[in-house]
Amino acid sequence: MTTEEKYKCPLDEQALRVAMEELNEDPSTRHIEVKTLRQRLEKYPGLRARTDTVFLLRFLRARKFDQELTFQLILNYYTTRRDDREVFKDLKPICVRHVFESGYTTPLGIRDRKGASVVLEKPGKWDYSRFSELDLIKADCITIRKITEEETTQVYGITLIIDYTGFTLSHLAHTSPSFARRMCRLWQDVFPARLKAVHIVNEPASYGNIFGLFKPFLKQKLLDRIFFHGTRYSSLHEHIDPELLPESFGGTKQNVTDTDWCDVILKYDKQFEEDAKFGLLDMNVTSGQGAESESAGGVAKDGLVGTFKKLAVD
Repeated sequence: MTTEEKYKCPLDEQALRVAMEELNEDPSTRHIEVKTLRQRLEKYPGLRARTDTVFLLRFLRARKFDQELTFQLILNYYTTRRDDREVFKDLKPICVRHVFESGYTTPLGIRDRKGASVVLEKPGKWDYSRFSELDLIKADCITIRKITEEETTQVYGITLIIDYTGFTLSHLAHTSPSFARRMCRLWQDVFPARLKAVHIVNEPASYGNIFGLFKPFLKQKLLDRIFFHGTRYSSLHEHIDPELLPESFGGTKQNVTDTDWCDVILKYDKQFEEDAKFGLLDMNVTSGQGAESESAGGVAKDGLVGTFKKLAVD
């Protein structure tokens, strides 16, 4: 039995309807779309990508089943994981346990009024004396990687609530343009995730300076999805049912604790280690004889001879 035949779509009727209407997903041709993408990835020189159906579907949905855009997103994904070694080397939850324990990032386990999964981020929880901007990026990469496994989230997307309570001028001084650039690129060009809205709450008077770091790297499409609420949670409630929100945002649910997500995500180190077996090879592409290339490391597809310097893992 093929990989496509084994796949059983878990989407309920409503989510499937949204996938069909908004993402161009067609259940009758889904397996063909996956197979086409898989075959193309398998032919790409130096790439050892995951090609199982559930993995490829998150990228297809992120780019509305456009084969060209999906293929480019996967290349971006593996190229970034190869080239940005500061972030992606040994990327697994235990390595940034301290960030998760701080409560910096927490999926709330709820959905907004349009069905998007809600993730809470608290920049004021960043203890810059203990961990760096890179650790914050790593924690976000791990969190988004994990929650986008859920196919309903692939369809409806992700909504961020960014709570600036406790964020000071000292935090701002430790926030670099490089951090802003990296985060914006990951969300817009690397993550197989649909970022549907960003809700800014409790922003300080200095927020103009904070936003100024990120704005140059944001595409207009995402800029249009940013909402500023200050402490007026009633405007936030227009997007997210207050019965689902914690008390700290004018809701009726008990506030989440800082370690809630930490307790969950630390169970998945092995899964991230398995992901690390996939990646994009660094190759010096030269001309030469096949026998020479075999001794150097291998022959790439389409007659390109590659010297494989190292395997950059996923």
